[in-house]
Amino acid sequence: MTCISVVKLTATIAQARVKRLVSLGLIDSSCTAAERITQLKSRLMDDRSIRELEVFFSALGDSTRLNMLKLIGDEELCSCEIMAALELTQPTTSHHLAILERAGLLSSRRSGKWVFYKVTNSKVRSLISKAFGAVEEIQD
Repeated sequence: MTCISVVKLTATIAQARVKRLVSLGLIDSSCTAAERITQLKSRLMDDRSIRELEVFFSALGDSTRLNMLKLIGDEELCSCEIMAALELTQPTTSHHLAILERAGLLSSRRSGKWVFYKVTNSKVRSLISKAFGAVEEIQD
């Protein structure tokens, strides 16, 4: 059986299961199974938005980068300050900062040989602060 056949079979089984949920009244029975599936699909995001979110959350999925965000959250810092505080090498620091910058979490400015980083805007700063706060609440 080819991969396409397996996918089609899986989709058919899933559609049959939704149809059964509707017929049993376990979900909104005012629509057909096909209408219900269409409703659910309308909630999905386009591929580009999903990829952007994937990059965003991947950037947050590393303890070094989270520590960097914690440091930079309150003030603009030079990459050398981040290096010293986290005891990282220059290449490692640059690598992680670049990932955060590509994800749209940080912006940078150059002043001669020095590169300074800050959180891109107040919404990102607020999101980071809330995330750290939520984790602290969960731990209490």
